[in-house]
Amino acid sequence: MDKFTKLLPGIILTSIISFISIFIDKIMVENFNVRLEAVTYAIIFGIIYNNIFKASEGFKPGIKFSAKKLLKIGIVLLGFKLSIFSIVELGPSILIMVLILIPSVFIVSNILGKILGIDTKLATLVGVGSSICGASAIVAVSPCIYAEEEDATAAVAIVSLLGVIGVIFYPIISSALINISQSQYGVWCGLSLQGVAHAVGAAFAGGDVSGEVGTLVKMARVIMLVPTSIVLSIIFSKGQKGDKKKAKFPMYVLYFVIAVMISSAYKEFSGNVEIVNWGINYLVKSSKILILMAMAGMGLGVDLKSFIKKGAKGFVMGLILFAIISVTTIFAIINFI
Repeated sequence: MDKFTKLLPGIILTSIISFISIFIDKIMVENFNVRLEAVTYAIIFGIIYNNIFKASEGFKPGIKFSAKKLLKIGIVLLGFKLSIFSIVELGPSILIMVLILIPSVFIVSNILGKILGIDTKLATLVGVGSSICGASAIVAVSPCIYAEEEDATAAVAIVSLLGVIGVIFYPIISSALINISQSQYGVWCGLSLQGVAHAVGAAFAGGDVSGEVGTLVKMARVIMLVPTSIVLSIIFSKGQKGDKKKAKFPMYVLYFVIAVMISSAYKEFSGNVEIVNWGINYLVKSSKILILMAMAGMGLGVDLKSFIKKGAKGFVMGLILFAIISVTTIFAIINFI
């Protein structure tokens, strides 16, 4: 109970920001026909609050819980809405793109790091966060490559802010500058945005179809965390003393896959049971609220002053890397999907 009491203030704050975001989104759509979606407003309001009013220490446990734990629960519940057949219909090109993307990003990030005079481990961590699953991948891989805490902190800040930029601008770019379908937009978000929250948030800003596809594609990238960690551990272990550290498999990905498989089987063979449909709809609605709260929590975790102080040069590298990933992936999607 004491633990829940500590979490409550932050959870309430992310809840308030979430419901304000839903309200603002509704007003903007009905009165001005502006469609940024609640997820976008949630992260913007979170950043504004944290950098103007500064979230106090009492809020931080709940904010962290919302950004990490609630996100994972939301992703798992979202699996009950998805069908594996929707990603199969997109063809094997998606998997090929994922397999090409990850090593390519590592190569480019290290080249950019050398050009800009950035430490190899920091460049690698930015590459990890950009190619797999954002901050969580950085935290998981950091001990595997024996990175300093300062490098991991800087990389998390860089990737998190870049992801926020993507969440804000991807929907605008897709609607104003490029003519792509909802499915293609979802693939773009899932394939190129940094963290799970970034990819899912931006994808759902384009609609339910793009949200579903984006989530599936992003999960394909997350699954690559373990083999990537093993390879990097071997590469960076040369000359290191002591026990080799291993990254833990993100179990929520397994639970998500199980949920998708259950949902796929149900929709394919017996998708007409009213009580089951009601339960699935309830889980899906819950997942959207939890993901929205996670987005608010992510925004509340962005400290612009601290970021500028610790990782300005790394941010330049990350921004260039992000631009390369965004342009090359959308080019590939338009031409091959």
